[in-house]
Amino acid sequence: DEDGESELLDLAIVGAGISGLMAAKTISEKRADIRFRLFEKSTHPGGTLDGLKTRWITPHHYHAMNLCRELQIPLGTVWRQSEASEARRSLVSIGPFRKRPSGSQGANSFMSSLRDLLVRLESTRFMAELDCLCTVKYIESNAQNMECFLQRKLLFEASRRFFRFLIKIGTGFYPSELTVAACLRLFRSMSSVRDLYDMLTLQNSHLQPAGSPNWDVLIERLVARVGPEHVTYSTNIVQVEISSDQRSDIVSLTDGTGRRWRARFVILAVSCLDLVQISILPEGPLYFHQPDIQLGLWSMANFTVRYPAPYWRDHGYTGSIFCPAQCLICYESGGNQLSGTYFSPLRGVLNDTERHLIRDTILRLLRTNFACRTMQKPLEFGLELHPIPFYFDVFPTFERCIIFSSTNVSCWYRGFINGSIQGGVRAAILALLEIRPQTITFREVTDMQCMHFKYFRQRSSYERVWYSLNLASVSRFLLGVGAVLLTYGAYRV
Repeated sequence: DEDGESELLDLAIVGAGISGLMAAKTISEKRADIRFRLFEKSTHPGGTLDGLKTRWITPHHYHAMNLCRELQIPLGTVWRQSEASEARRSLVSIGPFRKRPSGSQGANSFMSSLRDLLVRLESTRFMAELDCLCTVKYIESNAQNMECFLQRKLLFEASRRFFRFLIKIGTGFYPSELTVAACLRLFRSMSSVRDLYDMLTLQNSHLQPAGSPNWDVLIERLVARVGPEHVTYSTNIVQVEISSDQRSDIVSLTDGTGRRWRARFVILAVSCLDLVQISILPEGPLYFHQPDIQLGLWSMANFTVRYPAPYWRDHGYTGSIFCPAQCLICYESGGNQLSGTYFSPLRGVLNDTERHLIRDTILRLLRTNFACRTMQKPLEFGLELHPIPFYFDVFPTFERCIIFSSTNVSCWYRGFINGSIQGGVRAAILALLEIRPQTITFREVTDMQCMHFKYFRQRSSYERVWYSLNLASVSRFLLGVGAVLLTYGAYRV
């Protein structure tokens, strides 16, 4: 209202992405006469549904699969929807453990191949160990730093670099910013470490709406469930102010034009990058600080490249690339089109020169990986640059009236479809506990607190012992035995 005396809402939801719409859906289905409204800064709902993190789900993602069944959205695998499904049987994907090209001969080639094999075995074994640790009912308290954990568990630096990259792009944190227990909880919210890896490498089990390469149908049906009259578009909330009333605290929201709304409770269902742009008064939470850089990655370059023909298929490739050494992820998003993300070490505001440098780097990497010179001559090239968010440490609620959909429990994973759904449900239940606690069942409260328990898997004692064996421990044992034998030999001499 122009005079600042607008109708008092029970709940205001900032952000009409999957997380915000899921929170609104949960609220509206209670039919408890709760006055709520969603505020979206763009002209359409859905958030960033065209990026790397919101492309697909897997059958292991309980909450996303359950929502698709409820909204009657048929799903199909990505491979079967390709125009070249028959030809894909002989095509290969480029992964982080690809064999080296057979150019060199002799002992050097043998040693390189042996090293690559050991790195692959060590990484896949450690991935299984993490799954064994994170898919149990109760994760043991472990305050050890995750970076130190990687140093102790992994022998090769190539394996450590792979897991640093996987943890960063999956959770939003560097290993040095996480404890072992916190990292395991993040992985459990994704169902497993292996599931995260398969999702980033685009395996055959990936699902998307049948007959459509995007998730617009999910957004449309969520908006229909919520009600279009509850969504206000082109409203960029820039300030949230908490003021004390005679009965309780009132939260005032102000957009970029100075227009104001009032609500008893607010859910901030926005990304980390948008969250830091909102001023919280009179004193906001300190929810981020400069990261302890391990990889030197500062920005994400989301790209889409279109060619006259799928040249990569002619060279025997599917179009999927997951290469931590080159900080590149790529997948086929159309018949003649590739999309993906390149993680750049450039920081700050990028000018045109740096944008051209990133563009040339991406095309060069595509040409090198697919062994095809024509990859450097696309018909179209689209590029969007975003800074990588800093380390976030946010409590689920602030002053009992501001609720965060993205928290320190699961930060960047909220960008994936399943994580966004989890964040929306969790924020809605927290809001209902304050607004209409009588509408919440015991099962919903436990589901909110133990949401990741949906992904339990029983592990046998044999599996636990097998997963605990690693090359780093064996190497330390052999070094210890060698030192003892050397000392004994010197003593005998």
